[in-house]
Amino acid sequence: MASPTDRANTIGFIGLGAMGNHLLHNIVERYTPPGDGGQTAFALCDVNDAAVDSVIKRHSLESPNVPFIKCPSPYEVAKQASTIISMVPTGRHVRDVYVDGEKSVLSALQTLSKDQSTIEQSVSKAVALELRKAGADMLDAPVSGGVVGAENGTLAIMVGGDKASFDCSVPVLQSMARKVTYCGDLGAGLAAKISNNLLLGITMLGLSEAMLLGKRLGVDPQILADIINSSTGRCWSSEINHPVPEVRVGESNPPAHRGYEGGFVTKLAHKDLALAVKAAEQAGVPLNVGQCVEETYRPLAAIKEFGDRDFSVIYEALDALKSSTGKPKL
Repeated sequence: MASPTDRANTIGFIGLGAMGNHLLHNIVERYTPPGDGGQTAFALCDVNDAAVDSVIKRHSLESPNVPFIKCPSPYEVAKQASTIISMVPTGRHVRDVYVDGEKSVLSALQTLSKDQSTIEQSVSKAVALELRKAGADMLDAPVSGGVVGAENGTLAIMVGGDKASFDCSVPVLQSMARKVTYCGDLGAGLAAKISNNLLLGITMLGLSEAMLLGKRLGVDPQILADIINSSTGRCWSSEINHPVPEVRVGESNPPAHRGYEGGFVTKLAHKDLALAVKAAEQAGVPLNVGQCVEETYRPLAAIKEFGDRDFSVIYEALDALKSSTGKPKL
């Protein structure tokens, strides 16, 4: 583990969980600084100390010439790095990282931050404005594509914030993604992500209900899946993340094939659905279907058996119900 001396060439990364560790890996492997930027170093921080140690150990073997610093707090990351990327679970965590407390990023500015967490628009905007007052900036840059997309570097990243800051961030963001899209001012990236994940939840629940209906009416699930993927019901859930364990679609290996382990866990999928419902209430947007989906996922998210498995486990939960009109009450 080396210690970088040039802050301008150091990228900080906060949050090295299931998504974050893959995002960092792709930056290490793919990012090339503009011009003759010199060696890029990385300052790392996570509440789980072992996660940082694991990442550094991995890269000491795969990228032995890349310098890493293990930082005890976001404050230390900001002291070392001119650019910070964060991937943490909730708005409360984002505030803790950036503005609340003596060990936050705000205490050590100036820097350009890219928060890739999916949180409330209001929290993201408030944090970004506090950073701007201190002479720094932050982009909201949530991702779509799940753990598989993070690992393969094929995410879609939606960005909101200052356009000049976005332009500066494109090379780093592109190292993690298949597509990077500027959506508009602060909060626009989050608005796009929440809207997308609202639709994702709707399609997964709809597909699960359709597959279960067809199965109980006597249609072989594989035949029905093939029909849907050749017809108007085709969607990402039906092609890539099919919820029925016995169904095979092309070369995909969805979580349903391994007991719904891995993937986009139900408690996080529900968190995004709840964010969408709250945002719709504030914006005066009717959300009849979306609210029903959020209510259906809510009890599953609260139970470890379902909450910690991929959100396609909704099919298993529905299959266990006796009534086709009820919601899971587990």
